[in-house]
Amino acid sequence: MTFMGYRGNYPSKPKADFDPSPRYVQPRVSRRTMLCGLASAFLPSSAPAQHSISTPAELDDGWQIASLAEANLDIEAVRELISSIDAGISFPNIHAVLVEHRGRLVLEHYRPGLDWAFEEPLGVVQHGPRTRHDIRSVTKSVTSLLLGIALSGASEQTLLLPITDLLPHSEDYDDRLDQVTLHHVLTMTAGLSWNETIVPFNQRNDFIQLLTRPDPINFVVSKELREIPGDRWTYNSGLTELVAGVIENLTGDPLADFARAVFFDPLGITDYEWSLPPAWGPGGFPSASAGLRMRGRDLAKIGSLILHDGTWQGREIVPPDWIRTSVFRHVRNTPWGPPGVYGYGYFWFPGTLLSGHEVIRASGWGGQSIHVLPELGLSVTIFAGNYEDGGTEVGERIVGRLIRALN
Repeated sequence: MTFMGYRGNYPSKPKADFDPSPRYVQPRVSRRTMLCGLASAFLPSSAPAQHSISTPAELDDGWQIASLAEANLDIEAVRELISSIDAGISFPNIHAVLVEHRGRLVLEHYRPGLDWAFEEPLGVVQHGPRTRHDIRSVTKSVTSLLLGIALSGASEQTLLLPITDLLPHSEDYDDRLDQVTLHHVLTMTAGLSWNETIVPFNQRNDFIQLLTRPDPINFVVSKELREIPGDRWTYNSGLTELVAGVIENLTGDPLADFARAVFFDPLGITDYEWSLPPAWGPGGFPSASAGLRMRGRDLAKIGSLILHDGTWQGREIVPPDWIRTSVFRHVRNTPWGPPGVYGYGYFWFPGTLLSGHEVIRASGWGGQSIHVLPELGLSVTIFAGNYEDGGTEVGERIVGRLIRALN
């Protein structure tokens, strides 16, 4: 099976692009984030004072383990990076860094730090291998993988179907949405009116409204179609909830049950949380856009799936064609990261780092991220607590240091 966007079936120069709006302001380091960084400098270190680096522990969770030396990573360079992270100034409030190199976990470092569980403050958390952490919008990338499993065996033409044909109660939706395909939804080029990145996170923000409405699917599809689908990229968490509805409609199973059976259980992921917004009611699905809390070693398995074409320890979890299609650069540019670095796939951010290395990123508010660098056999998983300003740029700097350590 070949999906659109893979092996030449999608235009080499996608039409959709980000239109830089003067209203969009890249996040700055806030006072609260700076205080978090200063506070972390005085918290007890999770590593000895000399920053000795231990090989990750064997925990019978499926990970093969290796040392930094076996991965040809410069130990002193990594030690200096860990020292900078623990100092908490250049890399404020980093909670965890995990590194896979060619199928083996080679670095696992945790730090105590101020944290939240969505909107609930947790205070200072002693993060470790068994600590769950918000992954925020990295949940979107997980949802993309679940859709790939749900579509296994389907025709590539499914991606060109109107989104309303794939949702339950399709006869109830306005005909204007016939222009919006599943491909448009996955690439966030649906053209629907949506304001998530401009206004503050209050009741004017569409994401906050999404969480407080009883029917998330109806809330999203009722939005005005303002632009021609495919013309412009607009960040829209609501589109991920539409995909959750598609998954349930295709499989006949509740999203959480389907995910556990075909994804989490086969990966050996058993200790996680997936929150359901209270307004959606007990019969709703958990938030497909931002609701997951996972342990670091488990989230690192998601990066490993991308690095190894959908397989985990030799077992196929996600169809390889879907992996390649979902990380294809369907949208040329987005504003999330250094200018021109990141495009957009199917709820993933593929791009080319300033170092010239191809990268595939999953990104969540506060600094949660996965960075996969296929040509280097590297996958980097990061947890952080920079929820005031997003913390999206810190991961790039950590990854840059690790690339230099590998080379």
